[in-house]
Amino acid sequence: MEELFLPLLVALTSVGAYVVGRLVLGLSPRALGPAVRHALEVTGLAVVFLFANLSIGLAAVLGARALSARFISVYILNDASLIALSALQAIIVNWWWRSAPGSRGGDVQRGPA
Repeated sequence: MEELFLPLLVALTSVGAYVVGRLVLGLSPRALGPAVRHALEVTGLAVVFLFANLSIGLAAVLGARALSARFISVYILNDASLIALSALQAIIVNWWWRSAPGSRGGDVQRGPA
């Protein structure tokens, strides 16, 4: 039962968000498909950033070990905040990309350049 707790929690809050979106905010159910696709795009980009951050971080740690007399642990990369920061990088780059003239993401509100 414990392994079902988190998926059930996420399902419950997702249903709650759908109900609030429909009844309180008046959101269209048709807009949910593009929103899910956009979320998957950002998730994929976050995985790419996470891989890049881990790869460059590992190279930096191993390079620092080789060039200095100090031992630097690879475990410094084992931090959950790296996942959150990679996701933030993905969100920013995705919005930047979608706001570019001629991009396929023309649905983004453009601010002053």
